Amino acid sequence: MIEELVGSRVIVTLNHTKLQDKELRPRVEILEDETISIVARVVDTDELGIWIEHADYPLPDTTIKKIRKHKAYILVRYDFITSIAFFPDMPVEKEGEAHRIGFVE
Repeated sequence: MIEELVGSRVIVTLNHTKLQDKELRPRVEILEDETISIVARVVDTDELGIWIEHADYPLPDTTIKKIRKHKAYILVRYDFITSIAFFPDMPVEKEGEAHRIGFVE
């Protein structure tokens, strides 16, 4: 079943939010919430967890001394996933289609 997630947009609920990549956390601090839910496109799965796409991951560019945004794949370990909502009736996103990570209230 987990392999069916590849190419799909899912809602992933994560615990231990302070341990997650800062680009996976909302920009505003959630009051004492122990979980966050994000909407992301799954690009792969393996024995450690799911790999999700981040279309605009900021990286410092030392040549121009500014931040540039790049496509990145982020591993979300199974240890930190509370739940995954998969929608089998939704179409799989096309290869090369950028997906921005979103947050669920």
